[in-house]
Amino acid sequence: MKSDLEQYEAIEGKVTLHTWTDVQGAKKENFYITGMPGTPIPWWFRKVLCQKHLADIAYFPHTPSCFYA
Repeated sequence: MKSDLEQYEAIEGKVTLHTWTDVQGAKKENFYITGMPGTPIPWWFRKVLCQKHLADIAYFPHTPSCFYA
């Protein structure tokens, strides 16, 4: 199993973060969240990142970001 995190540019200048776990080639445990760059990320999404052993992100990144692409 491998967990991933991607960033997408959303409408109105917002950023969407998408995380999932790859289980035998299928995307499982999908979570999406959208917010304005620079605003805090809710605790529940940060908890998901922690559970998946991904880097903690306190604020929505500014687009584009090569780290999450």
